[in-house]
Amino acid sequence: MRSTLVISLVMLGALLLSGLGAFDATGSERPDPTPFGFTDDLWYQDTGRITQIDRTVERAVEELGIQEKLELVIQFYPPLTSADIEAAERSGMEVINRMTALPAIFARGDIMAVEELARYEGTVWIEHNVRMEFEMEMTTTTINASKVWDSPILDAYGKEYPSITGEGVTAVVLDSGVDAGHPDLDYGEKTVKNYKSDSDFAWREVENSDTSSGHGTHCAGTVAGNGDASGGARAGVAVGAKLIGLSTGEAISIFNGLGGLQWVYEHSRPGHTYEWDDPIRVVSNSWGPGPGDYDPDDALTKVCQRITFENNVIVVFAASNSGGEGDVIQTNPYGNVPSNIAVAAIERDGSGVASFSSRGQEGIITTYPDVGAPGVGIWSTAARRTFISMMTKQGADLEAIDPYYFAISGTSMATPHIAGVVCLLWQAYDGLKMSDVYEDAEQEKLDNWEGQGWMNDSRNLVHEIELILEASATRIQPSDEGSPLSENYVPQINETGWNGEPYDFAQGYGLVEVDRAVGITLALKELRTRDFNRDGILEYPDATVRMAVEKYESSMILQEKTVETDRFYSAWNGEWSRFANQTGSLIPTNHDTSKIVYIPEGAQEMEVTLTYDPWQTDENAIASLYVVMDTNGDGSIDWRQSGPAITDARLDTISLSGMPTGQNWVVNVEGSGISWQLGDRFRESQFREVRSEFTISLNLTFPAGDFSIPVQDPHAQAATWQPLPPIASGTTVNITRYAYDLGGITPFEEEGSGAEEEGGTNWFLVLLLLAVVGVGAFFGGRYYNRKKEQQVVTGVKVDGEKP
Repeated sequence: MRSTLVISLVMLGALLLSGLGAFDATGSERPDPTPFGFTDDLWYQDTGRITQIDRTVERAVEELGIQEKLELVIQFYPPLTSADIEAAERSGMEVINRMTALPAIFARGDIMAVEELARYEGTVWIEHNVRMEFEMEMTTTTINASKVWDSPILDAYGKEYPSITGEGVTAVVLDSGVDAGHPDLDYGEKTVKNYKSDSDFAWREVENSDTSSGHGTHCAGTVAGNGDASGGARAGVAVGAKLIGLSTGEAISIFNGLGGLQWVYEHSRPGHTYEWDDPIRVVSNSWGPGPGDYDPDDALTKVCQRITFENNVIVVFAASNSGGEGDVIQTNPYGNVPSNIAVAAIERDGSGVASFSSRGQEGIITTYPDVGAPGVGIWSTAARRTFISMMTKQGADLEAIDPYYFAISGTSMATPHIAGVVCLLWQAYDGLKMSDVYEDAEQEKLDNWEGQGWMNDSRNLVHEIELILEASATRIQPSDEGSPLSENYVPQINETGWNGEPYDFAQGYGLVEVDRAVGITLALKELRTRDFNRDGILEYPDATVRMAVEKYESSMILQEKTVETDRFYSAWNGEWSRFANQTGSLIPTNHDTSKIVYIPEGAQEMEVTLTYDPWQTDENAIASLYVVMDTNGDGSIDWRQSGPAITDARLDTISLSGMPTGQNWVVNVEGSGISWQLGDRFRESQFREVRSEFTISLNLTFPAGDFSIPVQDPHAQAATWQPLPPIASGTTVNITRYAYDLGGITPFEEEGSGAEEEGGTNWFLVLLLLAVVGVGAFFGGRYYNRKKEQQVVTGVKVDGEKP
């Protein structure tokens, strides 16, 4: 028997190429329970129970030889028992770890042990612990995230609420690690926990867990960095959210990934007592194995599904960086899990799909990315002692280096954008849940998925958040008629999705637009929770995403608002730093914390306040800071604060008479500092740093009269003005701003549908439509475009049913 398996492993590839299909241990053709794919795995079949040996085991044997011990992930029929462990040990396996989220173990053994354990009736699945690959300021504007930060929410009664920033939500970044000592990732405040582990699942809390690649630190900054080291210019998408870093080492493998996802599962369960204030609602994964389709039996797939279905947590994966032209599958199989969200990389300005972004295979629509986000030349947080940042900075002019940020490209960089957007949506409405909409898939696949495994048919559903992202997205159009891809790497061919919109194998539904996604989410909450008739009965407690899509646009407004006040303020935080090398010599870096501030016409004076702590006693350092301004945009300093060298606050008043107004000024912080701590000052950074957190506040005063502040620049680097209570009367200021006015969401009955306007529900047309759908399914239409949600059709709610 053992020799049969070894021969099968060696000859499997040739047999498959010869079209012989998949074989069981005896060499006879087996019934394939998944005819849509994965026919190149080994199977054991005994008394009706089947053990599958993943093809990764074959690849490992070919690479390492039959005598080498392999690291393996082994699943058993639930629940995991002591008899399963004993069977593994009898087979010759060394059991390293028992999993809790799945009935599975992590073990080491040679191919003979694999064969032996495959015979055990309780074994379900055996796979090799494959090593994974990481999928490597303007972009928050490209997706309209910074616009959302500045868009207040008005309820149906006109009461104003703060804008959406991700506050109240925690995101997990499962990656190479996080340098939480970075100013944007404040350890203990922004990054509430930062853990590091290898393959032992023993999680150790550290400040900096990203000491060799910098990949995870870059991703964390994109999700939710506070932007302090850039005066907010390079803040993450969910600037108000919290972070948890999970580092599984630089060479992540299946078991490392499983360990991290298991930690997320255990620490996001409903009712779990947190060591942090805000619940985990999303996990960002910028890594994956080689390309492949969704495999319902994969161990990591199952853990992801439990995280989403049981804990209501969104799992986001990078689509991968293998490019392609749609002729073969190039996408990450973990992104292709129906409940997960697969992210393609888009050019930073949204003009096209990145050349390296992995494509699905045309016609196999389960392999398509779901949505896209910027992934080219993405500026984000740099781990201060890393391989990536050192490679990026080698040979560069030191004066051109920003020690806290660098730009890299990849679907890895696109993925945390979407994780950040998910944080925003959770803040907008914490009642989001699994939908009753099925994954876009060929009908043949849906038929074969149905009834499989512990989650049965429901595991092929998608979350409402995925539907919202897809509904908000805009498909990037081909730039020319090139085939199969245009010059901007967009396919000429597309499918039609659940919402009637196009999607394709390169970008899915396209570039996510965050303002629209938040608008849809707020509309969904409003439909479900508002009593429109004020009769004590909710009209639409079961409203769907499709219904919200019909209503949200009326709530997104450009508001003209007149304010009776003579005072406005703008304020922001930052962190100034000075760097020295190991000899103490100053390193002239380009650390920019500047802010763009629009000075309205007619403003009379501006009060400038800088507050900071000059004495860094815990760091044995001292700093002296002051505000400088470029008032005419020529790059030179036109105004500078004065006063004593050492102070914790500076206050100056600028008369704006004769100064340039109606235009942007550039406001920055300069200073000097010194540290007298030597050897132990280096810690885990390649530089000696003197750092000082600061806050700049600007108070603007108008004289009596009528004035206006136009729509403010949506870029993250631009400051915004907010009104203060007046000191003097006689001043009105007209401000124009974006806002979400939920009073614009009206009940469906007020608008009526086409059938109602014709005089009532036309049941003949409804039945005719159902008949047409049934005939189409009977004759084998090729694709099944997601189960329809419960929706309003001619004023009557109709539950969509799976064909």
